[in-house]
Amino acid sequence: MPKYWYLWALIIILIPVTVYVCYRAALAAKQAREEREKTIEQLNEAKSLKDEFSLISVSDLKNADDKRVLAGEALLVDLKLRKEIKPAEAFEKLPVERQYAYVLNCILEDCEKDASSFFRKNTPPVSTIAVSALNAAGLDDIADIFSVLYPMFDDENEEVSLNQEKIKAADEKFGSLFNKEKYIALAAKYIKDNASAFTGESLL
Repeated sequence: MPKYWYLWALIIILIPVTVYVCYRAALAAKQAREEREKTIEQLNEAKSLKDEFSLISVSDLKNADDKRVLAGEALLVDLKLRKEIKPAEAFEKLPVERQYAYVLNCILEDCEKDASSFFRKNTPPVSTIAVSALNAAGLDDIADIFSVLYPMFDDENEEVSLNQEKIKAADEKFGSLFNKEKYIALAAKYIKDNASAFTGESLL
């Protein structure tokens, strides 16, 4: 038997382990790079939206790309609220049209899978005006679903409690009705129809 045979055996055992560790390290590096690139892309998009909508004119807003309008106007509100000591109070002082636009964007971002996610992620005053915002934008079918869900998530409503069957039914109905492109188009139309409330003095 060769001298130091156990060292050779150990090396043979460690080779696949080393390959595996290097492979995992490469995957981790790739994932970190992709996440960094995604973050940079999101920051660039946010800057682009801010530059486009912070001091936009009525005519330019009405001619803006529908796919950017809701995100752009909601971003301005979000940036303002982040600077406030009491964001809830600052939100309630905004024109109702801006409040509605912000809430409509929250719904779009938080309801990717189901409507009840919105109420799990948001509290008053945002959750309180969700139904009104949807109705104002002509999204009555979605508003009807939210009107069923809201009382169950309202902490001040002692007469209505969580009903998992109703929540499941509402979420399933939402899934069958929700159309992202239609939602964005109607939200953009609402903003453009009320363009004067979104132009003029900058929020920032």
